[in-house]
Amino acid sequence: MFGTLRLVLALMVALSHVGVSVRGYHLGVPAVVVFLLLSGYVVAAMLHPRPPLTHFYAERALRLLPAYYAAFALGVTIWLLGAQSPFLQGSARWELWLAALLIVPLNYATLWPALDTFTPVPPAWSLGLEITFYLLAPWLLACRQRTWAALVATLALGNAAQLGLLPSDPWGYRLLPGNLYIFLTGALLWQARNTAQPTSAALRWPWLAVAATALAAGLLGRWGQPFVLEVALGYLIGVPLVAWLGRQPRRRWDDRLADLAYPVFLGHFAVLWALQLAGIQPSPGAWRALALYLALVLLVAAVLHGVAQHPVVPLRRRLRRT
Repeated sequence: MFGTLRLVLALMVALSHVGVSVRGYHLGVPAVVVFLLLSGYVVAAMLHPRPPLTHFYAERALRLLPAYYAAFALGVTIWLLGAQSPFLQGSARWELWLAALLIVPLNYATLWPALDTFTPVPPAWSLGLEITFYLLAPWLLACRQRTWAALVATLALGNAAQLGLLPSDPWGYRLLPGNLYIFLTGALLWQARNTAQPTSAALRWPWLAVAATALAAGLLGRWGQPFVLEVALGYLIGVPLVAWLGRQPRRRWDDRLADLAYPVFLGHFAVLWALQLAGIQPSPGAWRALALYLALVLLVAAVLHGVAQHPVVPLRRRLRRT
């Protein structure tokens, strides 16, 4: 029952990029944190029992890449039509095109800011983060002790960023060393529910320690620094939410909503740029423009799903069964 949640999270990201916030706090950041929890949960399920790694990586590539490159083509098309954005101003540099096509380098824009000057799909930095996690996941999740060790180490690094000991944006939100614990928390939520390993006494105290550490970092964190409160809230709300939804039965209508979530996440900037070309600026104070923006985002998402996602679903299912 994750489809509805995924779509709500994607819409939160889309709304955040037209200025919708809660008392100045970013809607998209907690949404991305919950997405990372869900990613860890799903990957743990896919890796149990352990599939051929070629099948696992092929399925993940089919999940991410067709829709991404379709959204990339859409973003480039809107740019060629005259769209203006800080995310499109570096189009003359071939290395930025290459980074956008490879995806993974986009995750390092906080270390190389020029990467953010040409990204036809600006949220793609998080896809680079996800791909990096996919590369490590089979090794990390093959051993429970290894999983917990990595979770504790990266929780410590992420919390150091929350507390202001490291820059909070890169090390507390964007880069894998500071947020791997979020993915692994999702994976452990799946393992605790679906594997035969003992989970009550063996995991109760580690879970309590992780929750207490995250709560302390959230309460004591430097809230004026970028995304500190949003990351803490996303994690502390997301963990029980994902655990609860993971126990709910799967529904067909929920799967249909899930079909739209990833294309909404990928395509909303192209819709925003197209509206701006037409002289329309969605914002919290312009509700008609905001409603038009959301309607077009959902329409474009349906098209992206039909063109890029739906055709590869049968192959993805075959890969997941083997």
